[in-house]
Amino acid sequence: MSKRKTIGLALGSGASRGFAHIGVIKTLIKNNIPIDYLTGSSIGAWVAAYYAIFEDIEKLEKEVTQDPKNNLSMLFDLSWTGGFISGQKFTDFLEHNLRHHNFSALKKPLKIVATDLTSGRPFVFSTGDVARAVRASTSVPLVFRPLAYKGKLLVDGGLSDPVPVDLTRSMGADIVIGVNLYHPNEFIAKKFTMPKVVLRSTRIVMHNLSRIAVKKADVVIEPDLSFFVNESNFSQYFDTGTAQAMIKVGEKAAAKAIPAIKKLLS
Repeated sequence: MSKRKTIGLALGSGASRGFAHIGVIKTLIKNNIPIDYLTGSSIGAWVAAYYAIFEDIEKLEKEVTQDPKNNLSMLFDLSWTGGFISGQKFTDFLEHNLRHHNFSALKKPLKIVATDLTSGRPFVFSTGDVARAVRASTSVPLVFRPLAYKGKLLVDGGLSDPVPVDLTRSMGADIVIGVNLYHPNEFIAKKFTMPKVVLRSTRIVMHNLSRIAVKKADVVIEPDLSFFVNESNFSQYFDTGTAQAMIKVGEKAAAKAIPAIKKLLS
């Protein structure tokens, strides 16, 4: 009997777009697509870590859609050094949410990408405390204070490796599925205020980095979340309806990729 090909899932950065990752995993499981290796960058790091610990995506969906406004409290942790938010409350949340797990106790092999602020290079976590790795990977510059670790200052993984496809391949995956949350339809708006110019400029950089990152993936899943990016305000990202809608978008995008994945597995 021939050995089954292994599958690695690389979950990309994208801030609140990350709800869509939940939908992607739900669809893969529904279609009996195995997930043998996981990597994550920024918000993708959190979803990947949660699944690697619990192997229960329904549980995560329930947690983020029950009352996401409760999570706003983690942002009221103001700092004037290195970022607007110190990140301690967020760290406390992650430690509770991820149950103080260590990489050595995970149900699935996992690697998490952060960015070394000094060198600009990716910094990969594969040992130690999982919550610390996720905290580093999700540390958006100026918003969260960088995480000091092993003599380095670590920030958002999306700045150096927004969809860690190569890292997933290096773990031993025969087939790599990359989930890119930056969709071309985000560039529809043509009228800009000064803040929107800054946001658009950042989005252009992340979009182009992600395009390069997924080139070596065997299958690319790209949920179209442009409606939420272009129409929603900040508070709506902590709204149950928005979270549920983004999860549905992730489910639909993954469903389109199922035939290609099954073909690669056959």
